[in-house]
Amino acid sequence: MLYSLKKQLSVSELHLLVGVSDSLVMNKIFAYLEPMGYQLDSAADSDEVRNCLKTSAYDALVLDALFTDQNGIPLYTCLRMEGFNRPIILLVPENTLENLPRYLNSGADDIVTSPVHLLELEARILASIRLSKAHLSSSRLSWAGIELDSQAHTVTCDGKSMHLPPMAFTLLARLMKAAPNVVSRSELQNELYGDTPPNSDALRTYIHILRSHLEKQNKPILKTVPRVGFRLTPLP
Repeated sequence: MLYSLKKQLSVSELHLLVGVSDSLVMNKIFAYLEPMGYQLDSAADSDEVRNCLKTSAYDALVLDALFTDQNGIPLYTCLRMEGFNRPIILLVPENTLENLPRYLNSGADDIVTSPVHLLELEARILASIRLSKAHLSSSRLSWAGIELDSQAHTVTCDGKSMHLPPMAFTLLARLMKAAPNVVSRSELQNELYGDTPPNSDALRTYIHILRSHLEKQNKPILKTVPRVGFRLTPLP
């Protein structure tokens, strides 16, 4: 399963930055990933993450969700606001899972709860990178006044910029490619996670986020097809 994901990436080496304050967790991640050929850098706080980003390019970041800037703003949110466009996987406490929509809306590509399951972490890293690379090879899409440019990773609505979290962007691109046809739940989950879907119904959360963004732009075009999936409809 993981081999197939690595093969899709078509890269000989992946360079990851792991920003975690807990040294035991950091050691476990390094002990698991380094023997498989990943190139890893470590950062114990927000300042060290920023220093690493000044000197190196990374295929993805694994960040402690509790890292913030000096004003208390989550670091991953700051990075997105500053234009960082590589996948960010957050390590979050298990008792904060109810904050999943906030994590995703604020710039995370995916989350892994603690205690960290290392096989799941690797799978989510690879799936996020796979999606990121797929975006770069996709063409421009247009539907109901919405323009999506996967290469630039931008969305406009009636000419105005529309900011979407990474997973919502991926869902919109898949739905736009198929519009007005229905895309099944299983197809959408495969688009997001490949062969490693989460145990929870995270797809419902991402659909809710995407629908909210569309409705704020007066585009109520995301429809649920009961027991089948979802589709984009033309505007009335």
